[in-house]
Amino acid sequence: MTVVRKPDIKELFADKKEIQRLVAEQMESMGIQFDPTATAQKAQEMMLAEGIRPEDNMLSRGIIAAREEYLPPELRDEIS
Repeated sequence: MTVVRKPDIKELFADKKEIQRLVAEQMESMGIQFDPTATAQKAQEMMLAEGIRPEDNMLSRGIIAAREEYLPPELRDEIS
């Protein structure tokens, strides 16, 4: 019989400071900077200026396509 050890509750939580450090490091390496003045309206204006048409639902389609890559074929029709 195999004995399975229950994890200590502390093992179930991540060190938030370490995660924040890693995320900050990755953001810096990708050249992404925090902009406290950013708004949804500014993002929409920037996308329009780049020629992205809202009616194309480009972002939503990308998210759905990425999600479907990980779903078994029998579940893909359930979320469409």
